[in-house]
Amino acid sequence: MRLRVKPTTIAASVAVVLFALVVVNGNRAPAAYSAHNFATFLVVGISLGGIYAISAGGLVVTYSTTGIFNFAHGAIGCFLAFTYWELRVNRHWPTPLALIAVIFVLAPLLGITLDVVLMRRLRNAPLVVQLMVTVGLMLTFMGVTLTVWKPTEPRALQHFFESSRGVEIGNVIATWHRIITVAVALGIALFLRALLYRTRIGISMRAVVDNRNLAGLTGARSSIISGASWALGCMTAAVAGILIAPETGLVVENLTLVIVVAFAAAAIGQLKSLPWAFAGGMIIGLVAGFTRVFVAFGANYSYASEAIPAVVLFAAVLFLPQARLETGSLKLTKRTERLTTPWEAVGSAALMFALVAAWANGWIPWISGTNFGQRTEVWLGRGAGFLVIGLIMLSLVPLIGWAGQVSFANFAIAGFGAAMYAHFGGQHGSPLGLVWVMLICAPLGAIIALPALRLKGLYLALATMAFAEFSDKILFRHPRIISTVKQGTLYEPLRIFGFRISSDGPDRKAFVIFLALSFCALFLLLEALRRSRWARRWIAIADSPAASATIGVNLTTSKIAVFALSGAMAGFAGCMLGLQAGALRVDSFPLFAGLPLVLLLAVQGVRYPVAAFMGVIGLATFPALYEVLGKPNYLTSVELIGPGIAAIVMAYRPEGAVFYAGRDVAAKLPWRRDAREEKALAVAKLRSQDVTRDEINDMGLTRPFTIEKIAQLDRALHVADELLERPGIGAPPPKEVTDAAPVG
Repeated sequence: MRLRVKPTTIAASVAVVLFALVVVNGNRAPAAYSAHNFATFLVVGISLGGIYAISAGGLVVTYSTTGIFNFAHGAIGCFLAFTYWELRVNRHWPTPLALIAVIFVLAPLLGITLDVVLMRRLRNAPLVVQLMVTVGLMLTFMGVTLTVWKPTEPRALQHFFESSRGVEIGNVIATWHRIITVAVALGIALFLRALLYRTRIGISMRAVVDNRNLAGLTGARSSIISGASWALGCMTAAVAGILIAPETGLVVENLTLVIVVAFAAAAIGQLKSLPWAFAGGMIIGLVAGFTRVFVAFGANYSYASEAIPAVVLFAAVLFLPQARLETGSLKLTKRTERLTTPWEAVGSAALMFALVAAWANGWIPWISGTNFGQRTEVWLGRGAGFLVIGLIMLSLVPLIGWAGQVSFANFAIAGFGAAMYAHFGGQHGSPLGLVWVMLICAPLGAIIALPALRLKGLYLALATMAFAEFSDKILFRHPRIISTVKQGTLYEPLRIFGFRISSDGPDRKAFVIFLALSFCALFLLLEALRRSRWARRWIAIADSPAASATIGVNLTTSKIAVFALSGAMAGFAGCMLGLQAGALRVDSFPLFAGLPLVLLLAVQGVRYPVAAFMGVIGLATFPALYEVLGKPNYLTSVELIGPGIAAIVMAYRPEGAVFYAGRDVAAKLPWRRDAREEKALAVAKLRSQDVTRDEINDMGLTRPFTIEKIAQLDRALHVADELLERPGIGAPPPKEVTDAAPVG
């Protein structure tokens, strides 16, 4: 693919290079610029770059041939690397046999299974559903790996030919493992390039993702092609995981985080160009190697080297060409969505508050762990934590659910809110500090919206992911934001109308009640906003930016407004998070901690504010079951594979649990005549399409005879199969009949 480079892009690239030189010059390591050190940097950088290039190539192949971006790519490689260790080290299989079993047998079978069970159902699904399904798979593979191979047991995977000396390059020994890594990366690059552009199946892969129906007319079988694409993706993930495991160690988090590097390398190739993706992997590897040898960051930026892939990812995304305005895709006509009436919203908020208040006061019977009339302090603390997470999920509803702007940055914004509240009002328990933090986080959300002004969809999601990773590795670990040596109390109890609100034991019930009131207030705000002109603009932008711009919607103002609103809500949730935690750690806001929140909200229904409350109930389910059932081992396994179950549910029910449950419940409400009529129409439509529904014998009584209905009835009763089995009907006559002479 030929990339067009504009003068502005060249200028921005030069600015980035100059900034990098300033950073390197200001953080010079004692190592001199000698031939030996340069050789060391090249050997390390090229070998790491080869691994990153392999992983990025698998991502590009999967995305360019199926249209689905696989967040689980690194976790799949991690699982397969552990499987290779199990066969090679624990069960003493020969190395070639273990490699063949993992790379050429298990990996393609895993890819084909994922395609058949999940991915084929995501072809026309919204972007948030596609991303969340793969995020669920990522968390599931991580959980399964941690369950099968306990992290308490140390494991190590040796380099290939570790006992041999290797090759000496400029007084530096290049191990055979690193030489093999570079050779394999080059071989995979050439193989994938030839496959996609020189073979029929490769051309069919690229054609199917462009236009599935048109490709089908040329004889391309989409099911086989998508299965082959996912098999290739899993095979490259396995190769990358096995090659990098000796470098990083068999640690699940380390192996999975390689995916961030792969994202950056794939973004350099715009997720389509294999040569540029491999070049991106090599660039990141060389930067990492150079940093190891020639750069030494200070104590305030001790994790800066781990943030390099996030910086590259963010820069690569910003340098992408501006997205074109697109019209909405052709969809089946459906009835206009009914909005919640004001009195229904008030009733829902009152019910949610009543449930939380009754639980907090012990009025809901409990099997163990509480006395009647008073919850235990442990459970009140857990309830406060769940409600804080619910507030963060609630901030995502207008952003993702209405405006269609997929963002993974809100958990990081909540972290900033918690940190800022410790500096502005939290140390005095001042309610005014909450307002200051919201005023700070609103423009922070607007700043994050800047990439959204020129990007869309997947690229925006990657940009917000890069921001979250950069915040975790650089900003939150700076002592001016979260200090590890500061003495004294970070948060005094919040005082409102004479009530003390904090995580202290005597104040926890008031804290839970305050959180419930805050949640219900924001819930009512969103329900009122949903009926406003702003919400209609955001939903129109999500449906069709081009049509929205045509009718006069200001896309820039609308996007900035929804990001600012979401940021302010996340900032308030962060203040509550700080109060609930009592103290902050520099590692409290990792990237992977924010992804499950988006997944949980999407499973419940990202368009509906009540889904955040259902997410709170979902969070409380497993701790409650643990307490009731006595912490059985099988429940731990179920909890670990829970994200995978959620991913499967989303693939089959993309609208979310709230939508499907609400549709059935609404039909039973006396005042919802519209819901009963809609359900009757849906049942009638299914009945008209399937003659086996209800009773077949009513054909001709309530349903007219038509050729189509008779054909459906024949297929349902297997009449055609029975006729084919009878001699003389649909089958060749017996041989003696054909050989007989004609009569007369």
